[in-house]
Formats: sequence, C-alpha cells, structure tokens
Amino acid sequence: MVALPSDVARSDERVKTAFEAVFKAMVTVLGRDVRNSGQPRENTAMAIAALCIGGMVVARSMNDRSLGDQLRDAATNAALELGGWTPPKAQPNIKRELRRKKQSASTYSSVT
Repeated sequence: MVALPSDVARSDERVKTAFEAVFKAMVTVLGRDVRNSGQPRENTAMAIAALCIGGMVVARSMNDRSLGDQLRDAATNAALELGGWTPPKAQPNIKRELRRKKQSASTYSSVT
C-alpha cells in the first residue's frame, strides 16, 4: 500500500479498482477495533489508513532520516489516538538505533 499510490494514480481503471479493494479491506479490518470515536467507525478507519499510508510515504521521502522517523512516529501516535488505542510502551527501534550509530561513526571518521 505504501509503495503504490503514485503509480496507481497514473494507472488505468482496473489497477485503481484493485487498489481500492485492498484499501477498503484495510479500512474494514481497522474499523473492527476502533474505539471511542465521535464519528462513524468507517470514517475513523479511513483516516487511520490514510495516516498510516501517507505518513510512511512522506517519511520515506525525507533525506533527513531523523525527521522521517519523527514524522512516522507522529503519524503512528495520531492514528492510535484516533482509534482509541493505547500506544505501546516506548521500545527502542533497533534498525533506527543502528542507523544512528552508523551515521555517528561515519561523521566521526570523516572529521578525524
């Protein structure tokens, strides 16, 4: 879902219909667990799906990985809040930590 929106937008009706079917299935699955929403479950589930997909698309487009990580975390937290779900306890993202250590090491070696 994350890698396809730009290609789907430029595609024919068949491709758009297939993408739409998958998106609707995603909304249905998300809608089953939406809690405490002031609007219809389907509307909330659509917003959550859009945040998840759009947040990841934009985060992947950032040159600054830290900004991308921050954006993805913000979208995730907003989606969880919309759904009435409790965010998981903060757990370090192993890939993110390894990337930061690698960046720090490369910055250090280029300075010395």
